[in-house]
Amino acid sequence: MNLLTELDATIKALDDKIPANPSSDKNEKLEKRMERSLAQYFRGLNDAIDITALEQIYYRNVKQE
Repeated sequence: MNLLTELDATIKALDDKIPANPSSDKNEKLEKRMERSLAQYFRGLNDAIDITALEQIYYRNVKQE
């Protein structure tokens, strides 16, 4: 086997494991899991931060032009 043949064989063997592989069905499941995880993170972040208090801190510490 020459180097190119070995490289092609290696790429084909790893093809399903590459997250960015557009031909893999696993990507859709991974994308949905990541989407749910991010949505959950931002919901939690929204619940954790008091926007009114943050706004008061901002205006108290930022010089007006």
